[in-house]
Amino acid sequence: MTEADFLTSVGLFLIGMVRFSGFFINMPVFGEGIIPMRVKAGLSALCTALILPHLRTTQVLPALSIPGYGLMIIRELALGFTIGYVVLLYVECMKFAGELIGMQIGFSFVQVMDPESSKSLSIISEFLQVFMTLMFLILGGHLLLLGAFARSFDIVPLSGLQLGGDEISEIVKVSALIFWIGLQVALPLIAVILLSDVALGIIARTVPRLNIFQVGFALKIIIGLYSLGLLLPLISDLVRKLLGDSMNQMSSLLHMMAR
Repeated sequence: MTEADFLTSVGLFLIGMVRFSGFFINMPVFGEGIIPMRVKAGLSALCTALILPHLRTTQVLPALSIPGYGLMIIRELALGFTIGYVVLLYVECMKFAGELIGMQIGFSFVQVMDPESSKSLSIISEFLQVFMTLMFLILGGHLLLLGAFARSFDIVPLSGLQLGGDEISEIVKVSALIFWIGLQVALPLIAVILLSDVALGIIARTVPRLNIFQVGFALKIIIGLYSLGLLLPLISDLVRKLLGDSMNQMSSLLHMMAR
């Protein structure tokens, strides 16, 4: 290997590592706050080293000035960060669904500290997040996403990022879709709780001496948790669908950035 080939390999490795670093900052599971930055940097370096032979045969390191390379690094970091953010949105929909469900069954006041985001979440939201994370790992979602992101170098070559209004509009559209998915997950349980409230209202009118507030509070929790248990198989199927949708959205956004 000549000195020029060695310097080219080092340059491709560093630029590729920057793109992977942006992705690992927002990637589900590996991008959480409890994962040390040194681990994320090590994973970025490992992934880049694995595909470095492919990068040497397919990528050309442009001859730029020092400010040009600085701008290139910012663009590559933005690409990885944006793709990771879009994928992360599909995970966040379960948190939103958990907040809605916890509010309906009376668990909104039960807050736990989420060690991943260092924020207070309802216990139902934390449960759904952990459930989706486990399903994500069991289905091999992390391997599928890493493989799909590694192919981003073929779709968007180095210094080939085109981030404009269309791409930003697509990201906003995905954000709105995630809220709608979270609402759809919570709607069946919300309907069940609404029917139980109607039934409790009828009982309160027919049996005035019954303390409906004490009975109703415990009953709503029991009905809500039982209904949530019945929804878990459907949520498992939804996680599989969301994983496929996230990969399709990643590919679509990358092709838009390559224009």
